[in-house]
Amino acid sequence: MHRLCCYTLFDITQTGVMNRSRPESLDVEGWLQKRNTQCNFDTILQVISLRSQPEFIKVPNVTQINFNEFEKFGFLYDQEEGKTYTCWKFEFEVQHTSVFENALNPLGALYKDCEGVPMIVCPSQYQKTPAFLDTTPDLKNIHFEVL
Repeated sequence: MHRLCCYTLFDITQTGVMNRSRPESLDVEGWLQKRNTQCNFDTILQVISLRSQPEFIKVPNVTQINFNEFEKFGFLYDQEEGKTYTCWKFEFEVQHTSVFENALNPLGALYKDCEGVPMIVCPSQYQKTPAFLDTTPDLKNIHFEVL
């Protein structure tokens, strides 16, 4: 088994809310936020699953980052003096990391699969993120690494 870590600027909080029809007892905004963050997490897992079956998936957790110090994302993101930004990360395992290889990068095929995948922009995340996964050096908003 090989352990990988995924970092993203999208809110991928795992809430367990998967139903598309809102229960009558819940407030609309709260339910929508929970459903959208779960959808984002599910979308990333589905992209990973195109080539491998992720196992032993840890619940995404939140960390605060400074773009000037945390260089895993695109270089065009603005860093305001003294401000931190929210980043989500989770770990998972796969049987073989070689399924993600391309000629240039050990995880190149995984990045290619992620490029342009639509995501839901949530109020809890960095608002200058485009509404899709971007793996280009200038606006990269998802990062994978082998641990």
